[in-house]
Amino acid sequence: MNPLPSPSIVHMIAALTDHRDMDLLEASLLKTVDELVAPNWALIYHIGNDEVPELSTSLYDGEISQTDVSEPFSTLFSTKDVTSFPIMSHARKVLGYLLVHRTPQLTSDEQALMTDLFRVYDNYMAVLRDSQIDRLTGLLNRRTFDDQLDRALGLIRRAYLEKASDKSNRKVGEGNGCFFMGEIDIDHFKNVNDRFGHLHGDEVLTILAGILQNAFRKTDLIYRFGGEEFVVIVYVDDRDDAEITFERLRRSIENQVFPQVGKVTVSVGITEIKDTSIPVELLGRADQALYYAKTHGRNQVCFYEALVASNRITVHCAANDVNPSNAAEG
Repeated sequence: MNPLPSPSIVHMIAALTDHRDMDLLEASLLKTVDELVAPNWALIYHIGNDEVPELSTSLYDGEISQTDVSEPFSTLFSTKDVTSFPIMSHARKVLGYLLVHRTPQLTSDEQALMTDLFRVYDNYMAVLRDSQIDRLTGLLNRRTFDDQLDRALGLIRRAYLEKASDKSNRKVGEGNGCFFMGEIDIDHFKNVNDRFGHLHGDEVLTILAGILQNAFRKTDLIYRFGGEEFVVIVYVDDRDDAEITFERLRRSIENQVFPQVGKVTVSVGITEIKDTSIPVELLGRADQALYYAKTHGRNQVCFYEALVASNRITVHCAANDVNPSNAAEG
């Protein structure tokens, strides 16, 4: 009879796969590495679109953070006593690396144990990605948005608290950084599907997803919310910067020539994410601004707070939330 695995190893695997959030999963991986081999440090890098590895999560002296390091990846990769483990996709594409530094260097048995650990990690990540990613566009899906929004709001509240306690006493939103949510809807998309067919409609969605990914930073969150609707959460300097960012996106889409279809435009509703925001009100405000854009000419960016200030719309009431953008019929 084969011996049972060590209870501590089973516990570590259970803890490793106890999260559905990518960032928390990385932190759990580093915590497991720390318990298994007690490294001097361990770093997780992701490979971006430019093929340059970028630091994601780090472990120093038992503490997990996202603190940057001074040495470039190539230097750390070739440092004495560093063992590297590739993070692979199911298609065997290298997505990143885990670098583990310990003196003395990991033994062959420890490296074999870490390799097995990574097989568990890679397999779980593949399942997680499959559940979180929209297959057509490659963007995060609506289910992931619902799962992550509460956590994102928690992080945003903490960021606001940190800024409020800053010695400079500058208010959040006065050149000190703000969070905004934009709701983006393709104008007259039903006509695209009816006239050109759903295959070309899907092509429009795929191309537009690529434009979105190029328009925003890797730290911004981009979701396919459903059908022809997308949601983006961004961190920018101030309200003007948010409006400039989404207006630039609108123009990029307007200037894009889509195969067979030709020109496509989008309407955008934006609202600021406050430290007091709750999901239903946040979505309602963005949706109300989008509805205004849809019913007042389309192909424009509308700011919820500006619309309220100018009395063009009334303050959103969560109790009467009806997702008005759907009523605008594209």
